[in-house]
Amino acid sequence: MKSKWYRSKGMKFILIILAHIFVITATTGGLWVTAYPIFRQEIFEGKPAKKYEDSRNFNTQMKDYTAQVVNGISARKYFETEGKFDPNKIVDIEAYDQKKKYTGRNESGLAYRLKDLLKWNDTMNSTKDTNAENPIIVCRKKDGSYHYYRYSKFAALVNAKKLKFILNAGSETSTEEILSSLKAGNYDYDSENYVGGSEIRGIQGSNNELKYVDCWSYDGYSMEEPYAPVGADSLMNLANKDSRWNGRLNDAYNLVTSVVDSLSERYSEYQNTNEDIEEGDSNFYYIYADMKAGTIYTNQKRLENFQELDNNLKLLRKTGKYVIVKSKLKDFKTNLRSEIAEAWRDEIKNTGIQKKDFVFAACVNTNYPIADHFYSENQLYEKYGSAIRGICMLSVIAFALFVICVIWLTAIAGRRAKDEEMHLAGFDRWKTEIAAVLIIGLWVTAAVVGNFVCFDDYLQKTEGTFYSQADYVKNAIPYIIVGGIFGSYTCSMFLIGFLSFVRRIKAHIVWKNSLSRMFCHLVRDIAQNMSSLWRNIMLFVLFVVLHWIVMITDTYGFPLFMMLLAELAVFVYLVYDGIERAKIKDGVKKIAAGELDYKVPTEGMFSSQKEVAEGINSVGAGLEVAVEASIKNERLKTNLITNVSHDIKTPLTSIINYVNLLKNENFDDPRIQRYIEVLEQKSMRLKTLTEDVVEASKITSGNIKLECMKLDFTELVLQTSAEYEEKFEERNLTEIQHLPKEKALVYIDGRRTWRILANLYNNAAKYAMTGSRIYTDLKVTEGAVIFSIKNISEQPLNINADQLTERFIRGDISRSTEGSGLGLSIAQTLTEMQKGKFELYLDGDLFKATVTFPKVQEEQSTQI
Repeated sequence: MKSKWYRSKGMKFILIILAHIFVITATTGGLWVTAYPIFRQEIFEGKPAKKYEDSRNFNTQMKDYTAQVVNGISARKYFETEGKFDPNKIVDIEAYDQKKKYTGRNESGLAYRLKDLLKWNDTMNSTKDTNAENPIIVCRKKDGSYHYYRYSKFAALVNAKKLKFILNAGSETSTEEILSSLKAGNYDYDSENYVGGSEIRGIQGSNNELKYVDCWSYDGYSMEEPYAPVGADSLMNLANKDSRWNGRLNDAYNLVTSVVDSLSERYSEYQNTNEDIEEGDSNFYYIYADMKAGTIYTNQKRLENFQELDNNLKLLRKTGKYVIVKSKLKDFKTNLRSEIAEAWRDEIKNTGIQKKDFVFAACVNTNYPIADHFYSENQLYEKYGSAIRGICMLSVIAFALFVICVIWLTAIAGRRAKDEEMHLAGFDRWKTEIAAVLIIGLWVTAAVVGNFVCFDDYLQKTEGTFYSQADYVKNAIPYIIVGGIFGSYTCSMFLIGFLSFVRRIKAHIVWKNSLSRMFCHLVRDIAQNMSSLWRNIMLFVLFVVLHWIVMITDTYGFPLFMMLLAELAVFVYLVYDGIERAKIKDGVKKIAAGELDYKVPTEGMFSSQKEVAEGINSVGAGLEVAVEASIKNERLKTNLITNVSHDIKTPLTSIINYVNLLKNENFDDPRIQRYIEVLEQKSMRLKTLTEDVVEASKITSGNIKLECMKLDFTELVLQTSAEYEEKFEERNLTEIQHLPKEKALVYIDGRRTWRILANLYNNAAKYAMTGSRIYTDLKVTEGAVIFSIKNISEQPLNINADQLTERFIRGDISRSTEGSGLGLSIAQTLTEMQKGKFELYLDGDLFKATVTFPKVQEEQSTQI
């Protein structure tokens, strides 16, 4: 076979050496570039600047200084009156928040003095909100306005009888309980549980007039108020007095907090405007001219004359690098490199004190007579800036060549020049996880040591000296060299680990030669049977702990070996024991689910587990016999109910007939007439109960046959409504119907469905509040026909909705009305038999029943 030179050992050695060289070059070059931030912005320039004042970093510094100056000037209007700091200046909170004009007047009703707001910021985080101990109570007046109290004052007025709760009828809540709930914040107007909606109907004043219609616990934002607003004792007092803030207490608190934070930031800008750029401390000069007010702001006394503005602008243009900004872009002038006029104009326009009538000029004296920030950066740029672009390109090329070397080494990894066999190194036969941990651990150890020993010391030495020491490079070079060495070490660790991983992939041993695979099947079995194994595992852990205690105290050599073997044997036994338990558990679940003929496999089980499994198999057979007997008994019960109900009908019919005969006799005694009336009512009730019991028994046992056909549900509703019209009129009930215009076609048994509707209408006729309205709605959706009926119950519904569908349960707890308590249960069962859905909903005294059937098209046919 022809030798392939590019796979030879010599070529691999050369590639590895070259890879290290390229990594060292890329690392040292990258560290050089990143060590000097002032050079970074020049890297991607088409033509790098030869001088610092032509660099992008110079432009950035000028913009930063300009932003600081303009923000500081703009902040003066908040703090000065006639050019002097005014601590008593009135700050209108709402006007400030909405960025209106700042006139120093209280226009919105909510205002503070400037000194109070500035002091407030210093104490805001340390003050405590008293709302938890003495919360705010909100009371609503008849006209819809509000009055706010602190709880202590509100409770005092109630206890002094100057305020009195008007309780709802039937309420047994005491005044102390209401006050306690208000203090605890249990009454919140945003929820359904507020005082005005539950216990009370209003609050009377001292002269028994209705003073408030309801009240609740204030749940908005609040805070401690160390300073009072202008014209009020507190924000709560302001909201009570000023209609503009009545009902807006939460807004007031939030606005004040926001303004205090914002004003504090602006005050910092105001104080620090000239901190770094005072005359004599900086090579940066500026002029801001308010053309409307005829005012000049500058850090140079010789430039303060407004009348000499044009001459002063010419002077700045001759000083060095400058920028002149006016409201019109055509007036923009600069000798800075690559600057956008619109960006400068918008910055000054949006942050300055004037939008149109302004002139801003800034310049840097490029002779750098003062040793400021610009001077330091210029010194560094002159010495080292010219080489930065070449170093950056060299780093990029070196990294690209390193990638090429890695790709080449990846392609030939595990191959030799004279054959096509896969050759593994000794390290490749280490377990995959161990090899990975070793490589990563060695690299992390070196990185941590290098960081603490070298780079932490480097940061400490260079902190705060980057722009002021001309010998910065001299101090940085040793650490750049250390970085190159660490890069070489990283390259070595990477190639060893990566190429070993590549060879493992080619030989298909990444998974085969791993610790994970060794325990895969065991872990899988343990995980699948963990519910049965955990006790055994705990026993094993205990066993191991006891053995190790023996080992640590006295046992070594051969006894130790025997102990380890014993531990292994116990572990294997416990695992198999747990697996057998899992089989038994699975058998129990299947038998419990109804597979009574299921048999737990007992082959190969230990004797103890086998005995349990055989017992469970016997239980399954016994359960099957018991279930058959239970089914037989249930049938007997159903037949008994049906037969007894049928037998009752004969004597009941006679009783009803004889009652009718007695009614035809002219008894003058009113007591006899009353007795006959009671007999008639009770016999008719017994007849209804008997019929309902028979029908419920048939439905439950499935002993009825449905005769389904396609029907218009709207017609059934109208028919049922007409039949119950007289019953509704007897109790002064008004039915409000909402029926669709289109057909509501469903596939149902008409007679059974009429019974469903009849039971619901009858339920409403019996239990609805006299003189109320009954709402019946029929909706047709894309796939369903939904009928609902709702009414207000005359009696309290102190039960769950699910209980109303149970047998012999009625909404009338006093059981004073007619009915068997089976109506809703029958309706639910008949609905579900026809593939419908029956739902009840209770909310207080509101009762609502919903019946839903699948909608069918006119050409569609369905079978149940």
